[in-house]
Amino acid sequence: MRDKERGLYNKFNVTRKDGSSGVGGKHELCKYFVLDLTHDSHAIPAIRAYADSCRAEYPALAGDLDRISEYMAERLA
Repeated sequence: MRDKERGLYNKFNVTRKDGSSGVGGKHELCKYFVLDLTHDSHAIPAIRAYADSCRAEYPALAGDLDRISEYMAERLA
């Protein structure tokens, strides 16, 4: 089945480098959504929207996301 017809499915296994996604960890049961900034035309707008959403609470993260989205947009143009 093609991705356009499939919807969400378990395509990636994400673990945290700090170990907190392991058994008994704070993030053991967390769900993650991975974005392909190189090939997915929806990823850069999604990153920009997330930056705007978190800007007041996490300004450094928003700035990093702004920079990566600008870099990727230029690289892919």
